[in-house]
Amino acid sequence: MTAPASRPPGTFPLWGILALPGGAIFGALGGIFVGALFGIPGIGVAIGAGLGVGIGLALLAAAIVLASAHH
Repeated sequence: MTAPASRPPGTFPLWGILALPGGAIFGALGGIFVGALFGIPGIGVAIGAGLGVGIGLALLAAAIVLASAHH
């Protein structure tokens, strides 16, 4: 059995870099549709973007932990 390929030292995961902007964009897009169902798309966008940023922060924190553990 061979060892799994590892990242070169000093690299940060791409998914960690894209977590915040991706979460905000996808959250806002999802919020438009959910807000439109209830008749208030503006509030849906704000809530969706807030949830997306929160999820993006959690993913960013996980990426920081993984990057710091890999030396």
